Amino acid sequence: MMNFDFKFLVCAFAFASMAGAGALRADVVTLTSGAERLTGVLRSIGDDGVLELQSELSNEPLRLRGAMVEKVDFSVSAEDPEPPAVKVELVNGDVIPCSIVEMDGRGVLVDSPVLGKLRIERRHLAAMQFGIHARKVVYDGPRDGGEWTHPDDDDATWNYEDGALVAEGQAFASRDVKLPENFILKYELEWERNAMPSLQVYFCDPLVAAGERCDRYYLQFGSAGLELKRESATGKRYTTIAFVNRMPGEFPDRKLRVELQVDRRDSSLRLMLDDKAEGEFKDPVGSAPAGGGMALVSQASDGVVQSLRGIAVRENDATPQRHRAEQRVGVNRESLITRKDERWTGELMGIAATNAGRVLSFKSDFGDKLVELPEADVSMVFFPQSADAAAPAPEVSYLLRVAGGGVLRIASCRFAEDVAIANHPLLGSLNLGREKLRVIEKAVPTENKAGE
Repeated sequence: MMNFDFKFLVCAFAFASMAGAGALRADVVTLTSGAERLTGVLRSIGDDGVLELQSELSNEPLRLRGAMVEKVDFSVSAEDPEPPAVKVELVNGDVIPCSIVEMDGRGVLVDSPVLGKLRIERRHLAAMQFGIHARKVVYDGPRDGGEWTHPDDDDATWNYEDGALVAEGQAFASRDVKLPENFILKYELEWERNAMPSLQVYFCDPLVAAGERCDRYYLQFGSAGLELKRESATGKRYTTIAFVNRMPGEFPDRKLRVELQVDRRDSSLRLMLDDKAEGEFKDPVGSAPAGGGMALVSQASDGVVQSLRGIAVRENDATPQRHRAEQRVGVNRESLITRKDERWTGELMGIAATNAGRVLSFKSDFGDKLVELPEADVSMVFFPQSADAAAPAPEVSYLLRVAGGGVLRIASCRFAEDVAIANHPLLGSLNLGREKLRVIEKAVPTENKAGE
């Protein structure tokens, strides 16, 4: 098999774009430089971190050293189904979306749409997050050219083309989306090759007259990078909430996927770019804007075309996420938080099915009787951490992101037809359908939890 090194990179990348169209599968390997990409079929990741890629660049699989690979994006043929109601976090930070079948003193039996039924030892548990429900769709579009309007109805507006809003040069459009108190906003920006995008997306906007000061947020992206900002009706008008030093030239496909999770009850915003978390931030003013509208402002140069598609707003129950971010209540004992912010320390004795649904039995430190709580009333359970709970991290490891938001730290992986057989440091050998895989990327250090 061919060893792939930097000397081979120059030739390989010269043919990568031609090979992409006829590759057996649209798995895309991004190299550490960020600019070079290869397409093909990922065949394995060895214990030494070497990836084997079946590519039309070679009759034999290419061997890519782990140090040269930033990530692998797997082809996706369908959207993810709604996630299960529970997320189980392991002591190494891995996250498994699932439903709970049962739990006893030894461990928990879960049913995962990706992993199937799986028993997890109690010593490997870090937390359980409950109450992850389907999110109500507030807006999903654009669907036609009349949804987004310009107050002056002039030529400087966004046009509707092939399921996207398209601007050539400067343009403005707005819509009263009726944003809820807590929501998730997603959209995808695309721009022309060799052109510089310049876009501002305003949200929580009262949609006042142009130039009038108001309380709102906006995200702007252009030659200086990406910036999340707060505009205020009084005091200092503009305040930077977060700055992400990612320039347009760092996106070889000239696309950027944005996700914002906004909780106006505690004035917090969480930003994700291309499915990667960039951080959670607090509103510097202290109280969130109350507006329900959005505005799209293109400030690109004349003739520069950029488009927005996949604009989606969904309700978001941020209570479990807020509890997830809190400091653990009991260091040496298990702790439970209800959706009404009630807190207990003690021991989770078990989870069992009843006619009314699953019930958690919790032995509190402050009483002799078991407290029985319906799963629907529970937000989080934290488990005590011991120094020897986690398996030693392998010298080379990857994060495998799967359908439904799951994250698994793996040491190696091989493929048998459409099944991925992964070696997990805590759970052992795992079988996953290839269609459930989303991204493999370099693992963060073990002390930085993968699920955060």
